[in-house]
Amino acid sequence: MIAFVITLIVGFPLGHAFTVSQPYYAVGGQGKVSFHCTIYTKSQPEEMQVSVYKGMYGGKRICSAYVNISNPHIVTNGEVYCRGNVSRGKVDLTIFGLKGEDTDLYRCQIDVMFPPPYISKFGNGTLVRIPDSPDCPREHTQARIQEIPEITNDQTLSFPNIVLSAILITTTITLILQVMKMILTQRKSNHVIQSHVSQKGDYRNFW
Repeated sequence: MIAFVITLIVGFPLGHAFTVSQPYYAVGGQGKVSFHCTIYTKSQPEEMQVSVYKGMYGGKRICSAYVNISNPHIVTNGEVYCRGNVSRGKVDLTIFGLKGEDTDLYRCQIDVMFPPPYISKFGNGTLVRIPDSPDCPREHTQARIQEIPEITNDQTLSFPNIVLSAILITTTITLILQVMKMILTQRKSNHVIQSHVSQKGDYRNFW
């Protein structure tokens, strides 16, 4: 009981002064987003647990890491994971593996482990927007490069067929024109012969 009272008396001023704030808005890109959580306290925590929760009421924990002065780096694993660094009065965070459907409010939770007393505070939250179609020029360029050989190969394979078809069409048209020319020439020749015979008959009748 006495220990509890001492902890309460010692911890109340620190707990009252300890707050966590976050930027109101952050826009992600390429499946990741970065923001920071600022810690306001009279003394710098030496050991603490840093967690990130998704949702207005922190329903889903995205990542959590234990950090201290000697190891201030945040490294977590999973489909959605966090990387970050803790400096004096600030926690820099980057969340990876996000999709458009992950647009939501993200809240930092800071649990001070040492020095005592134990204190846990949530930040005011950052509204994170993840575009449905992340801007990925490198991936898009690689996809275009992978598609180009396939298109080029198809065009290369179909090129002889196109040339052969063009030759056949040209040859056919040439033959048709030659036949039509022969027919016209023959008709013209027959017309001249018939005209000559007709004139000769008329000449005989005249005598």
